[in-house]
Parts: sequence; structure tokens; C-alpha cells
Amino acid sequence: MLNVCYLSTGRGEAGGAMACAGCEKPILDKFLLHVLERAWHAACVRCADCRAPLADKCYSRDNKLFCRNDFFRRYGTKCSGCGHGISPSDLVRKAREKVFHLNCFTCLVCRKQLSTGEELYVLDDNKFICKEDYLAGKAPTHCK
Repeated sequence: MLNVCYLSTGRGEAGGAMACAGCEKPILDKFLLHVLERAWHAACVRCADCRAPLADKCYSRDNKLFCRNDFFRRYGTKCSGCGHGISPSDLVRKAREKVFHLNCFTCLVCRKQLSTGEELYVLDDNKFICKEDYLAGKAPTHCK
């Protein structure tokens, strides 16, 4: 489930200090951030993977905060070519219900990037040979 969290500022309470959800230390600052209905030091609101400070919006899973790119890299659709996550901003190609980064959708023989609508031959569900290499007999011998 995708949790999008929005950051809002608040004032620290006079008297008893709240514990930060990130570092669990008391928040003694004049201002604090509210994320996922919990109080945080401004400096603790960072992506769990790249450690970049988060402003305005973040994503969460398992009580960890993430920037958009790291969240989708970790939990989003995976490329069938390289196995890495596909960010919402990545350009992709689809073949037989599988999704590939553009750079991963290439001919196994000549490494040419394959285009939408181009004729190709499918091997092992996630490997492809362009029509030219296949007709020239350049396919690996176990594929002929």
C-alpha cells in the first residue's frame, strides 16, 4: 500500500518535550514537523535510502520515510531486464506483460535499443533478438 505523507510544521510544546519519531530524542526546538501523525525534528525528516532531506511530500513504508525516486525504486515495478525498480519518471517499453527500462530493451546480439512496433524474436521471456540478427543467423545456438 502506498502511503504518501505531507509535511506540516507545528510548535513544540512548552513543558514536556515530545520524542522525535526519527531519532527518539526529545524535540526541544521551537518548531517541529508532523509526518504520519507523529512529531519529528526537521533534520530527521530524510529519505531512509539516500538521506536527502524531505520537503512538502514523502512516501512511507514500515515506518520509514522515502523520497519519490527511492520509494518506487525499492517498492515499485521492477524492470524485467535488470531487476531494478522503475521510477514513475522512467521511460519504459512493454513486451508480453513485462516492463523494461529503455536501456534494457535491447537486442541480445548487437545491443541495439529496440523500438515500439519493431519486429523481434523473444527468447527466455526477457531476452530479445532484432529481426536483422535473427535472419542473419546470429542468434545464440541454443535459441535456433
